[in-house]
Amino acid sequence: MATQRPLPPPFMWACPECVRLLLELAEWWDKSEDCFWEQLQLARHIADVHPRQVPAQHLDGCDLCPVYARRDDGDAGQVWAQHRARDLFMPPTLARQW
Repeated sequence: MATQRPLPPPFMWACPECVRLLLELAEWWDKSEDCFWEQLQLARHIADVHPRQVPAQHLDGCDLCPVYARRDDGDAGQVWAQHRARDLFMPPTLARQW
């Protein structure tokens, strides 16, 4: 199913804050509510606290990665890192929407 969430990697289960944020995301997801804020919080946490775990640039036709790669500010706000981090806990069809 295109909207099935992937199993998060082990490093996320070893981090209490990741677990808390994953559970919060799951709660909102299961209520069929808008869970954008929860996605953003978890992606931001991963980019800030686990930067070495952020996946590399998408090389499989992602429309956003080339746009982020052309920026010359070095991803100062970590928006690109957050975009890539969402692949760790969101289905690709949803993770790559921003």
